Amino acid sequence: MQFTTITTIATLFLGALAAPAPNADTASTPELETRAPAQLIDLWGDANFLGLKYTGTAERGACINLPSNFQNIITSGKARSGLKCTTWINTGCTGTGFSFISSAKFDSWIDNKSKSWKCIAA
Repeated sequence: MQFTTITTIATLFLGALAAPAPNADTASTPELETRAPAQLIDLWGDANFLGLKYTGTAERGACINLPSNFQNIITSGKARSGLKCTTWINTGCTGTGFSFISSAKFDSWIDNKSKSWKCIAA
């Protein structure tokens, strides 16, 4: 019985010695969360989500200029769930902005005037 106990203890001890040591470079460094760009907004050239469609992909909070073929033609839009999106009349998310949660038909003052957009958590 003593021989079995000694053999078991020796096996466990040797197994612990054979385990790899943690990498010193990563052992104390927490994992950084990376957020990949995602589809955040859909914009349409016509009312009621019809016509030419633009799907905006970016990280939350990033200002995105609309491609030239989508500037000054946007009439309706939808934000992805949990987001508040804003379109601006100028590039660089400057000037007057129009914000919406969920979906919107754009008011006449911004209809066909959007040049940039940004989405944040609602």
